[in-house]
Amino acid sequence: MKEYKTFNQQMIILRSRGMTVPSDGKPKRFLEQENYYNVINGYKDLFLKRDANNRPLIPEEYKEGTHFNELKSLFLLDRELRILFLKYLLIFENSIKTTISHEFSSKYPRKNSYLDISNFVDDDPKQVLNQISLITKTIHDKVGQNGSVKHYIEDYGEVPLWVLVNFLTIGNIAYFFQILVDPLKNTITKFYSDKFNKQYDSNHPLKIYSADLSAALKVTNLIRNVCAHDERLYNINLKHVRITRIADYYDMNKVDNKKLIVMIVYLKIFLDKKYFSKFYKELLDLFKKYEKSFTTIQFNNILQAMGIEIDELAKLK
Repeated sequence: MKEYKTFNQQMIILRSRGMTVPSDGKPKRFLEQENYYNVINGYKDLFLKRDANNRPLIPEEYKEGTHFNELKSLFLLDRELRILFLKYLLIFENSIKTTISHEFSSKYPRKNSYLDISNFVDDDPKQVLNQISLITKTIHDKVGQNGSVKHYIEDYGEVPLWVLVNFLTIGNIAYFFQILVDPLKNTITKFYSDKFNKQYDSNHPLKIYSADLSAALKVTNLIRNVCAHDERLYNINLKHVRITRIADYYDMNKVDNKKLIVMIVYLKIFLDKKYFSKFYKELLDLFKKYEKSFTTIQFNNILQAMGIEIDELAKLK
């Protein structure tokens, strides 16, 4: 186990590795509040010297001129980025919960239809039973508490899906969508296709497939968790995500399907136009706020870690 270091010792180490750390007490107070590991270990990568194979030197050395305030700025930028994304992911989350609960209840109007295994795909019974079990547990956990679940159970003997979804996570919803029968998946996806084409250019329609929505839900779940748990977001490394066809719709030829840009593209097609316009403006305002905070690296290096090229991003405006 690594030996404990005081904040003063940590700053001495940073200076020995080539970082400029002011001695006015501000860096120490910042690390005392935010945690050395979160700030330094979390955001040092772009500032480290590397060998011919692009691996950080051992022991670590910082690039010439690296200032503590640059890592601090990247840390704070990422925090604001998480807050921004979470704000609009929650809007999408509410939308998809509403749409799924409405369409499912319309197709299966009988009481407790979401507990009937025959209302789901028949080629993955284990996954279906897992989801039914999770829903049952959710009801069981909430029925003893004062609130809507208890009210509906006592007064109506069931909890409608449009009430229940408020107690399911976006991860639960992603799995629930996966076990829906294809016609119902297509109906839900068509809702978003029709809305998008009505709000944007109906002469150049975009067809959204259920696989697109499924991929968007999985990425939303991952990024929402990163935001909610205050983890590093800007350089998130996703698994290969289905995005190429939608990126091609916007003539975006350089979209890296493992980076944060993927979520931005999905927000474009699944958020209402008014919400995406607000998100887009707030994102650019955030970039403008921090773009002059770095001297050792270019701000474009940070954008590249997100998979963002400003000219390409502008195609989503």
